[in-house]
Amino acid sequence: MKNYKRILLAFVAVFGAVLLVACAAKGDNGTYVYKPTKAEMRKMLKDQGASSSDIDSLNDKYSLELSIEINDSKGYLNVKSERPGHKTVDSTEIKVNQKTKTIGAKEEKGETVRYKIKGDTLTFNFTKDQEVSNQFASSLLKNAKFKRTK
Repeated sequence: MKNYKRILLAFVAVFGAVLLVACAAKGDNGTYVYKPTKAEMRKMLKDQGASSSDIDSLNDKYSLELSIEINDSKGYLNVKSERPGHKTVDSTEIKVNQKTKTIGAKEEKGETVRYKIKGDTLTFNFTKDQEVSNQFASSLLKNAKFKRTK
């Protein structure tokens, strides 16, 4: 009887481990969403050279949501913005390399941005050259924390 309980316990432990591994997230796949706060929006607009009056008038009426969908080597960058009387939704297909942790535009060769996922948060790591060559994207995304949605 004692050996039977040990065998049963070992079987249950192995089954539980297999079940947990099977239900775990597959790599970086998933949808990550970033909704900047009003303070973050102010900083982004200021970094882009907007005047204080423009920032004050836009900040209360403008909303932005960015999402990144990763599915193996493909993905989508979705941008939703809203201002009075106008809503836009733009989607761009991207290429993803989960081994090297890079994301890039599908149609462009070579230009990629490194990303990091810690827990359920995706962040970007821009090089100094990337920050200089694409100031808008780097100012928008370098401090962004994309949260995985369930």
